[in-house]
Amino acid sequence: MTRALAFLAALAACGRTGAWDRLGQVRLEAVTGADYREARIERRVLEPYLAANPGIGVVERGAGTFPTGYRARILASLAAGSPPDVFRLDQDDVPALASRGVVLDLTPYLDRVGVDLDCFNPTALGIFTRGDAMLALPTGYTPIVVAYNKDLFDRAGIAYPGDAWTWDDFKRIAHRLTRDTDGDGRIDQWGAYFDRRLFASLPWIWSGGGDVLCPEGRWASGCLDAPRTIEAIRWYTRWVTADSIAPRPPSPGTPGGSDDVRLFYTGKLAMVTAGHAWVPDLRAAVARSRLRVGFVAIPHRAGSAPATAIYASAYAVPASVSRRRLAVELAAYLADTLAQALRGEAGLELPALTPVAEALAARDTLGWEAAFLRAARHGRLPWSARVEQWPEVEAALSDLLDRIVLAQEDPEIAVHDAARQLDGLLSAAR
Repeated sequence: MTRALAFLAALAACGRTGAWDRLGQVRLEAVTGADYREARIERRVLEPYLAANPGIGVVERGAGTFPTGYRARILASLAAGSPPDVFRLDQDDVPALASRGVVLDLTPYLDRVGVDLDCFNPTALGIFTRGDAMLALPTGYTPIVVAYNKDLFDRAGIAYPGDAWTWDDFKRIAHRLTRDTDGDGRIDQWGAYFDRRLFASLPWIWSGGGDVLCPEGRWASGCLDAPRTIEAIRWYTRWVTADSIAPRPPSPGTPGGSDDVRLFYTGKLAMVTAGHAWVPDLRAAVARSRLRVGFVAIPHRAGSAPATAIYASAYAVPASVSRRRLAVELAAYLADTLAQALRGEAGLELPALTPVAEALAARDTLGWEAAFLRAARHGRLPWSARVEQWPEVEAALSDLLDRIVLAQEDPEIAVHDAARQLDGLLSAAR
């Protein structure tokens, strides 16, 4: 009962104020990009809004409306002057939208709709901020963390890792949990999983004191090829090339792509880099007694500060929208406490409103939400939220990891070459 009361109190703590008094029938269009599972939650989110506003109808368009090219379709509608009233975006969308000036600065309207920015996670908020401009209201976020199989730890007699663990701890544990379980000379159970995708691998580089771009995001030389970054990349890729604690990743373009989910769910992988998107399916697996899972912060190299990336979603209003007041109020509602609580309870994301996230963690008997909250204390803005050319940069960096792991190139030589390549790419865009 105490936890339930705390949860309800959190819903009120950052709630918006003001009456909804509308005359006539108005139809608003909200593009959520929701998949089949998220769409059910978004409908639940909208029900109280529609009940309180009988003169307003909302057409919700999920991922099924945009089977391919969601971002391209949104940008096209903005350019054509026929945008939705509100739309959902994430960190990857911000640079292009900000540079084009096609989203409304919400700052002048926040007091009117009762939005208190102090209630939001500051890193998630920072993703959608440019100077004094608030380009979108965050709905939820995730830090990148490590998920681990408790059963495999227990069988090996290994204590569960804590947030202060280091790279040395991680590698020692991964070696102990990499095993040939049937004696046929082949590894059947892996300690870790090497992920070439930058959203997952970048936090490991950061936690080693390195970075792939220099502070302004305008060049790579001097940062990507700095000694600490080279050493971090060498350490990370050695999981496959030397330590044999992670399976060799599939070649780019291989059907099915990453194999981490299958290996983890079948008990053949002890630790995997993960985000909050793993939570809904893992909850179901735990409920069926198929897995026992914990989450913990990314380990850091001794002498380096802990670090991870924060990825977030938000609702924005187009600058050219005709029903500006209604659109801003709808965006504020979709990022409000009730909406975030419903998404959080479904496990879709960690609520961006800190009181709602803390109340959710207090109710979570698995301890997962608390682990995500602790990891978020060391969260950083991802480069994808700051660099418009990030898709090209990301492709080059993924290729760099492939060159080291799959083509067995020397890390130092490959990194210096990649830094020059990225300098050219970024300078061409200036």
